[in-house]
Amino acid sequence: MKAAVLGVGGVGQVFASEIVKADYLDQLLLGDIITEGAEKLAGKLRRKTKAEIVVKKIDAGKVDEIEEALRDIDVVLHAGLPAFNFNIMEACARTKTNYIDMACASPQGLKEQLQWNGRFKAAGILGIMGLGCDPGFSNIAARYAVDQMDQVDEILIRDGDNSKIDYEGFCSLFSPQTAIEECLAKPNYWTADKGLAFFSKPFANKETFEFPEPIGPLECYSVEHEEATTLGDTIGKAKGCKYVDFKYALAPEFVNTVKAIGYLGLDSDKDINIKGTKVVPKDVVVANMPKPTELAGKVHGYSCIGAVVKGIKEDKKKELFVYTMANHDEIYEKTGYQATVWQTGLPPAVAVDLLAQGKLQAKGCIPPELIDPVPFLTRLKERGMYWDVIEKTSPVPQMATV
Repeated sequence: MKAAVLGVGGVGQVFASEIVKADYLDQLLLGDIITEGAEKLAGKLRRKTKAEIVVKKIDAGKVDEIEEALRDIDVVLHAGLPAFNFNIMEACARTKTNYIDMACASPQGLKEQLQWNGRFKAAGILGIMGLGCDPGFSNIAARYAVDQMDQVDEILIRDGDNSKIDYEGFCSLFSPQTAIEECLAKPNYWTADKGLAFFSKPFANKETFEFPEPIGPLECYSVEHEEATTLGDTIGKAKGCKYVDFKYALAPEFVNTVKAIGYLGLDSDKDINIKGTKVVPKDVVVANMPKPTELAGKVHGYSCIGAVVKGIKEDKKKELFVYTMANHDEIYEKTGYQATVWQTGLPPAVAVDLLAQGKLQAKGCIPPELIDPVPFLTRLKERGMYWDVIEKTSPVPQMATV
């Protein structure tokens, strides 16, 4: 198999480092508009694999350039900014290359990507939209839990981290651009009556969620995210689901800083003139934040992502929390990466494993919850990303009879 990763940042590096462990890999293409990091990574990977490692300068804004690079490539992971998803999908449709990304630009953008289903089927290829940790693992965890239920009432995705970071200043453990964009957008949710819907303002519906120890209770907020865009329609509605949302645990100082960025218009993508020089405000903010890879070894604590599914099984109320948890220090010691980046890079590697083994044969464009969860979660554990289930049950109240 010939694989490619476009965008060789932290997550792209994790994916590449995992995929070279596989015997089925013949070639790995590392593509980025700036190739210095890719060249350094290639040097390390060549000592670990017999597969050919190729580095190419690729501008994700140029479809023809992507198309040329993907000729003869079997599967590509887009690990760059979601703004370029459609460019890479277009190139994949032309070259008949299977496609995986890890995030979308917006809920509407995800729906537009899924509308390419017919075109990808005609090309005989698979496109998986949003296969990182969340979205990604979280969708598959939700599917695993839904499959255990006779009836589903709610699907709730929760992401929490209790870490302390050795950094003085504003930072994010994943893409700074994405963190700012999704936190300042109106959060989306889903109901059986409304379908996709939105809260009126960012950081809505604060709640305290009890994560497994050693994390414990954290304050969580509704944030724009992919899972609530699809889970209700794909796997929830058929079992009676009434509500789906996503909430993210955010520290007060993070929330206040992001709000200030929004109040000042520093989240804008539009050029402004500063003393005769055109700058993009958000680019200035991001340039002053560390890259997620630069935080490796500086993050101390635990990261937990999972899906809470509430419903009924065999006349009992049942609640399942299917989750994965990782310790930043342990992951750094084993891999050299911080846990959030590592947790995001493992799931797409598992998808490529299943493609190579013939266990993932779907065609068209799908969200991750349409992947069979059992072989996926089995392989994920084999690659070292552990997951567990917390179960709560109680009797269903019975109507009194006269």
